[in-house]
Amino acid sequence: MTKKKGNASKEAAELIARFCDGYAIGDMMVGEAEEIFDRLCDLADEALPCIVKRLESRDADERRAAITLLSELGDPRAVAPLRRMLSSHEAGEDDKVAIIVALGELGSPVDEATLHRVIPDVDGLLQGAMDHVLEVIEDPAQAEIFLGAMQQQPPEMQAVYVQGFLGGLEDRRLLMLFAALLHSEHDEVVLAAVDAIERLKEPAAIPLLEERGQYDPSPQVRHAAGNAALRLQARIGDKMSQPWQIPSPPLVHCLLSTADGDGGQVLLMARERPEGSLWMLDVMFNDHQGIKDSFTGILEEEELQEMLFAFEPVDFVDVSLERARAEVTRAYRVTLDAGRRLPPPFVMWQSWLEGEDPRSVEEFPLPSLDPARRDEFLAECSDLLDLDEFESWFFNPDQVEEFVPRYRKLRKKDQAEPGEPAYEALLDEAIEAVVDEEWQYLLPGRLRRQAWLLAQLYEDDYVSLWALAAAAVLEEGVVVEHPLLRGMMGESFFNASGE
Repeated sequence: MTKKKGNASKEAAELIARFCDGYAIGDMMVGEAEEIFDRLCDLADEALPCIVKRLESRDADERRAAITLLSELGDPRAVAPLRRMLSSHEAGEDDKVAIIVALGELGSPVDEATLHRVIPDVDGLLQGAMDHVLEVIEDPAQAEIFLGAMQQQPPEMQAVYVQGFLGGLEDRRLLMLFAALLHSEHDEVVLAAVDAIERLKEPAAIPLLEERGQYDPSPQVRHAAGNAALRLQARIGDKMSQPWQIPSPPLVHCLLSTADGDGGQVLLMARERPEGSLWMLDVMFNDHQGIKDSFTGILEEEELQEMLFAFEPVDFVDVSLERARAEVTRAYRVTLDAGRRLPPPFVMWQSWLEGEDPRSVEEFPLPSLDPARRDEFLAECSDLLDLDEFESWFFNPDQVEEFVPRYRKLRKKDQAEPGEPAYEALLDEAIEAVVDEEWQYLLPGRLRRQAWLLAQLYEDDYVSLWALAAAAVLEEGVVVEHPLLRGMMGESFFNASGE
């Protein structure tokens, strides 16, 4: 028991030190911080005394980090040491504000008399704090942290804060944050952002509102955003297409993954920080929902390579910024057409996709499919399923579930092999039932994009030509007899059967 407790104490101390260091340097990303919070909650008994000790530090960043950790820990035992610090002469005004917020989070709010005793000029201090926020809020890293803190509150509180406080500032520096909030998962927050953006009276806001007015999934939001855009257009005239531009560090990597069986891809863009580490933007998207997620992180080159290794069997191709931009633009369009909102962090970081690419990236051309040889390559296209890049290209288990019992029976009779009449008939029936119009529309484009990526990975042109032939015949309406679809269905039966 003593050994286990010692290990837990050591782990807690290491996590706390890691958070404090990241907090002081300013490179702690939201995802990393959340991982630390979650783990420390499991180690609360060991973590609490270590964090409380750091409240006594002479370093302001370390004290502030400790206050943040105690707030996130959510442990009522943190209330007493925080209240002691609040009354201490060693605590600065910024410390006191942070403590008051933390005590509120812990369910022990400070009464008004205590508030004015420990902070005589409350209004002046709050104004100073807000001025500091406005100075840094155009930095997407800071805006993402601010957004993450906001999102911890209930949607109705977020809406009140955006509309009642931030919107009242009418400060253009908040435009990027408001634009991200137009894609909140909560309609009330989006509506508050619409109101706040309209109050800015900025020409750059018009396209943002027009887009929500046309594509937002909520009728209420579409109505509010569309009307706000019309009012702004009438009041201030011309609109601008680029509302903000953030400085882009030098581009080191622009890596695009091959497509998985759902048409999903990942773009990893790594830019170099002044101290040599990499700032990575990760955008995940597919061809029927669009951009699904986006986040950033700071890592070393070795860590990036480890990440790529963890994605296997998915491969990544180093592509030009122009091609990466085209792929994300396509995914953005799909997101709109699907009636979905974008991930808010993507909205903040998307200008990193703009600008020039100083690198020289070798891209191999896609081979041309000779119509006279199309049937030859078509007959071999099911061999694509033997490649690592096609390991996940099969139908979901729930799509083929009703056919699996018959497949199992055929396997028991050793009749579940290509060429067996009963097996071929089962494939016919399943493909007719499962491959709908959406699949027939999506798959050719998916295969053509994959063909280009295969041309970058394989020296042999025939690998890409298999994919191109498969796409061409699908576009002509050949479905049930399509070799690739039959191979995918066979893989689906095998995976769903669990044998």
